[in-house]
Amino acid sequence: MSKKVNYKKSKKSKFFEIGKIKITKDALISIIIIAILIIIYALSPRYYLVTTGLYNQSTKENQQNVETAMGKENTEERFRLYFQWYNVIHELGHGLMYYNDGIDISVVEEEQLVNDFAVAYWKYYGEEEKVQELESIVNYAVEHIGDNYKNGIDYMELGKKNSNERSFYKSFFNFNDYGWFQFSSVKNSFVTNKSLENVLEEMGFNDFKIGNKKSLVYQNINEETSTKIINDAVKNFNDWGLEFPQVIHHFDKDPNNNYSRSVIKYLGFFEIPDFSYVFSS
Repeated sequence: MSKKVNYKKSKKSKFFEIGKIKITKDALISIIIIAILIIIYALSPRYYLVTTGLYNQSTKENQQNVETAMGKENTEERFRLYFQWYNVIHELGHGLMYYNDGIDISVVEEEQLVNDFAVAYWKYYGEEEKVQELESIVNYAVEHIGDNYKNGIDYMELGKKNSNERSFYKSFFNFNDYGWFQFSSVKNSFVTNKSLENVLEEMGFNDFKIGNKKSLVYQNINEETSTKIINDAVKNFNDWGLEFPQVIHHFDKDPNNNYSRSVIKYLGFFEIPDFSYVFSS
């Protein structure tokens, strides 16, 4: 026979009694409110947030850094091609691994893998002219950012030396080192030339089916088309049989701010971190 739980409010005090445990009214109310908030959090829809930096609204110093990396001719067009066309697919690659239980690897190795993915994606779906221009951009950048290239430093060793899973972006995030690491990684993706199917398998996916090869043509790369590129990619992911939620796309005046994360649309209005994603990356 189960023991009856004694739950009563004492007439002589402000305590509630739950069995042998006494708790104040205010504490009980707080516990109930916290429980409700946790339930709302658990049931709130999950979105993937992609933030893309802008060149034309940035400071003169940041624009000069971009010019160093991409050259002084057609700088903004080259910036848009890299960050608003190519890099948004790189960011979605991180999300694909998270939402589909991809392989568990170090943050440095994941950066290389999602660059392999983004290059393979655009070789499968992109216009040949844009793919060639992208390769030209990264080759130029690798040789013009900082002194790492001149000193013969290996970009993966640099990444591993300056990072771990908890402090990668804080300890390693500066224009010369992190920028050079990323461009070098993309350059390596062109060298290895992996197929889209092989990269997806390396990411840990087995149950997917890529459709017929086609070209996604975007005449002018800007903020509006960048968001469309993301939405088109998510549709492709779903068509492959892979999971991906709706994407929120923000823009930032700082051209260095290009990142992504999973968020919860709390109460339908507030974007707060999806802590399961934060703690797993």
